[in-house]
Amino acid sequence: MKKNSLGKNKVQTWRSRIQIGFFVLVAFIATINGLAEIGVTLPAFLGGASLHAICPFGGVVSFWNLATLGTLVKKVHDSSVVLAVLGLLLALLFGPVICGWICPFGTFQEWIGKLGRKLFKKRYNHFVPKKLDRILRYLRYLVLAWVSYMTVVTGKLIFQDYDPYYALFNFWRSEVAISGYVILGVVILLSLFVERPFCKYACPYGAFQGIFNLFRVFKIRRKEATCISCNACSKACPMNIEVSKAGIVHDPQCISCMKCTSEAACPVKETVDFSSAKTRFTVKTKTVGLIAVVVLLGGIGLSMLIGLWNTESSKQPALIKEGDFAGLPSPSDIRGSYTWEDVSKAFAIPSSLLVEAFGAAQSTDKVNLLEAVYLGKVPEGLEIGTDSVRLFVSFYTGLPHIPEEGTILPASAITVLRREGKDTSPLFEEIASKAISLGETVSFTEQPVTPATEIISITGKTTFQELISAGYLLEEIEAIVGKPEDLNMAIKDFVAEQGIEFSEMKAQLAMLTPKKK
Repeated sequence: MKKNSLGKNKVQTWRSRIQIGFFVLVAFIATINGLAEIGVTLPAFLGGASLHAICPFGGVVSFWNLATLGTLVKKVHDSSVVLAVLGLLLALLFGPVICGWICPFGTFQEWIGKLGRKLFKKRYNHFVPKKLDRILRYLRYLVLAWVSYMTVVTGKLIFQDYDPYYALFNFWRSEVAISGYVILGVVILLSLFVERPFCKYACPYGAFQGIFNLFRVFKIRRKEATCISCNACSKACPMNIEVSKAGIVHDPQCISCMKCTSEAACPVKETVDFSSAKTRFTVKTKTVGLIAVVVLLGGIGLSMLIGLWNTESSKQPALIKEGDFAGLPSPSDIRGSYTWEDVSKAFAIPSSLLVEAFGAAQSTDKVNLLEAVYLGKVPEGLEIGTDSVRLFVSFYTGLPHIPEEGTILPASAITVLRREGKDTSPLFEEIASKAISLGETVSFTEQPVTPATEIISITGKTTFQELISAGYLLEEIEAIVGKPEDLNMAIKDFVAEQGIEFSEMKAQLAMLTPKKK
């Protein structure tokens, strides 16, 4: 029996090694990105991947956008889609093997759980009453539905602000929301009492992966004929599944950790195994782990070779969803990380014109360099930056964009627009009157301008009520920025309270179309 016990422990050691390996890998990637933020540059790894770039859930929530709009959600990368597809393949074969073997946050909870097990012994993982536990397990499907819906509606990776996994590996960075820290703290505390509490009750990706337990090729199977009803398999299950009462485990909570099998917990050989239906072909624990590693690392390597592994955000702006310009790229979604060539490709504007208009050194420069180029050249309260590029593109293409308060254009951009006959917008002359040249520092006397009725300018003082009065639907506004208690509150103040950048929300609002009264 002692020899058998050692053998069983050795089997699970393989899983532990793989878990540690992926945890260290993710921590290493997070560290590289964190150091880069403070100016310490290390060699890029996996194509300079960020945490967003190596998270398969970002690819899952982007499937709808990718299918309907042809673009990814903000902060989601092509590499996330690659990982989502690889995760889907593994789920079809083995179920949530990503959860049980790969996910570093699941591993982190298990490590905290070891302390809980020492503190509470047999009571550990049995504090929650069974009836309440069954109800709570549906919560993660509500989270999945909510995250998926909000991501589609807003075009943003909405879960980032609530993701304890993101908070864990970015705890020293400023972009982690307070809500992320709070949820991480709650998960750590609960992990002392419940094994993998986030996985059981709140993880949206775990909810998605768990669905595949219903029709995965290989399933946990218990042979009734040789079972001695010792309950060892059920006791070993970290997800509290009653394996001893099931012929085949279809429970969505199963994470394919293999702890219940005859290789680990069951004392009777070949009684609880991981096998296919008809042929009864059995896959060993070690084999499951090796296949998962090969599929993931091999899939990443192959995608690199054929050019699918891209760890930078998509350079394709989101498409306008409704109105006369529905289906066309939105200038409001141009980001500072775009190069002039990216803008050129997205909006069919010659890159030479863009370089000429903004005085850029070369077409491969990033748009966000503008702020540094014009630093000290623009009067206080005004700015030439990324939003200036959005405005230029709007003038050039005729596509809608609501400029931020204080956005102006350089004189060279005005010259290019006039020369190309792109000076017909009602807002053009107002912007042209404030244009400046490089090397020129001027001050402006505000000239009264009567805006055209179709131009709605959102500034830092614009309230919810003013947008509604202009013909925007309250429910569409709320879907982007949230529900205000006071409609007379300035939108900028409201989003600031939520810890959200006003410029991001303003870009989203610019894609809405006022309804005619």
